[in-house]
Amino acid sequence: MARGVLVPTDGSPLSYDALEHALTAHPDGDVVLLHVVDPRFTSYGEDELHPDRIFDGLSDLADEHGVEPTTAVRVGHPKREIVAYSERDEIDEVVLGSHGRERASRILLGSVAEAVLRRAPVPVTLVRPHQRTGEQHLLVATDGSPQARDALGYALSTYPDVEITVLHAIDPLETHYGDGQLVHTEAEYEEIEAENEELFDEERELADEYGVEIRTATAVGSDPNVPARTILEYVDDHDVDHVVMGSHGRTGVTRVLLGSVAETVARRSPAPVTVVR
Repeated sequence: MARGVLVPTDGSPLSYDALEHALTAHPDGDVVLLHVVDPRFTSYGEDELHPDRIFDGLSDLADEHGVEPTTAVRVGHPKREIVAYSERDEIDEVVLGSHGRERASRILLGSVAEAVLRRAPVPVTLVRPHQRTGEQHLLVATDGSPQARDALGYALSTYPDVEITVLHAIDPLETHYGDGQLVHTEAEYEEIEAENEELFDEERELADEYGVEIRTATAVGSDPNVPARTILEYVDDHDVDHVVMGSHGRTGVTRVLLGSVAETVARRSPAPVTVVR
């Protein structure tokens, strides 16, 4: 079954980057281009009153990939309309730029992207300017939580032919390992290794269900309570092309992958980031 991919657009260059990623990552997907007209900032004669002008260039890009996208126009607050559209049955993922044109009348501002990231019921991929392209090496950040497992399931089902590394980023002050103290004794490291292997065994079992072989890696952070930095350093050092990670839902939190961590990685990663609920 083809994957329904929603690409919100304001006609900015970053909209083209987001669409290029969607077309490359989901070559068989059903792509929907969504433009939201915000009446608070729209004046007569602007392109927002002629959405066909915005869709023309994007449709040409899709045509180069052999894809004929569906187009849709909504009127209202951009983040609300994007989230509402993402709740439709045929939408499986949202791909959007993390900011757009400088004028406040345009929709793909960072605040809008982060609002969609927090509220959309489907996976959201953020694409920022000048990021790496391609799908050669995918990183899944994990902490053993159900959300992280869902993220791995998404990666395995969506990118079965891509090299996948599962990374466990450990906080050196995490009480589960060190009782609030820096982990430094041999016994404590042995405990970390044993628990890591249990975690990775579960991840490998899930990968086996999809018939996919994964790599595993562990990184102990250099700074307490900053798992996002550890993940970003690994992305930068290992030429990762795409990051997939879980986030907490509307209620509750996970042990490591708090919403703020996922958002920080999405804002700063040199590669596109997909956050899965």
